[in-house]
Amino acid sequence: MKKNYTQRLEKLKKRRLDDQLQKAVLSESFSDIRISESVKYALESMSPIDPSYTNNTYVASENIRNNLTKGLNNKGLTVEYRHQGSVETDTHIKLHSDIDILVFTEKYHSMEPPLTPISPYQGDPLADLKELRQECYNALNAIYNQVDNSKAKSIQVFPTNPKRKVDVVPANWVNTQDYQSTSNEKYRGVHIYDKDNHSRQKDFPFLHIANVKAKNSLVNGGLAKLVRLLKTLKVDADYEINLSSFEITSIVFAMENHSLNKPKYQELLLLNEGSRQLDKVITDKLYRESLMSPNGKERVFETSEIKIVELKKLKLELDELIEDITEELGKQFKRIDENIIYG
Repeated sequence: MKKNYTQRLEKLKKRRLDDQLQKAVLSESFSDIRISESVKYALESMSPIDPSYTNNTYVASENIRNNLTKGLNNKGLTVEYRHQGSVETDTHIKLHSDIDILVFTEKYHSMEPPLTPISPYQGDPLADLKELRQECYNALNAIYNQVDNSKAKSIQVFPTNPKRKVDVVPANWVNTQDYQSTSNEKYRGVHIYDKDNHSRQKDFPFLHIANVKAKNSLVNGGLAKLVRLLKTLKVDADYEINLSSFEITSIVFAMENHSLNKPKYQELLLLNEGSRQLDKVITDKLYRESLMSPNGKERVFETSEIKIVELKKLKLELDELIEDITEELGKQFKRIDENIIYG
């Protein structure tokens, strides 16, 4: 037994603690003493956050959006909002999860070549985003006690009812050929403002979200389950693992559908599949450097060598969990591929 699962289960419970009830919101099987701690840790980590708490995250977002709209309208600025991040793909692991609000200026939108504007914008796009960023901060700081404006790409707000961390991200739309021909917003890109460098960074968060959700539906939820588990292992490790949620999601998204599609009663099989995928990313340089993000727009590990150590750390955490589960199940004359009912 390599890990202290009593301690790890306590960490998991703290992430799923309802502050008002002072009670962790967990699966019914969590209290079943017949299920070993390592198995419980793996299966509970894979379980989704109760939808009612995710809904409260959206309530926190709506409150901030309403206050932002009033403050910005007073300055003559009109905006629209969208969400991005792990809440949108149901891969978040905290009861009171963070959420990102993209705040889009309505003054202009960018166009990706070969598209060209009929009436080119005569203003200064970067100056407009800088102004939007400042006015967002002013509006939020006038209402909320805890507002952090130090981050390059977002303003962090910490509302207390409901209690959440909300990242407010100033941006402008980027229209693409695919969006122009289909009117499907998943193909629409964004330019996110970076205040430290007074620059813009292009991204396609809605294509990412749409593709992750579509694949997750095809594999019986296995993609989200494995992402949640790997993110849990990352945060519970005794050392820092410098891999982002985006990188972890991309690694799992690249797996074959059959590797992720496991029956509800054989979810533990996802652990071995995840270990094999991490091994492939670590050992196959060509595969690692060609690995694309779920939106198909960017390579995940462009400077891949610096991430190998981090990938090895995550694989070690997963492999030790597999060993511990195998050992504990062996004491009950069971195997990791046997049916286990958990829920």
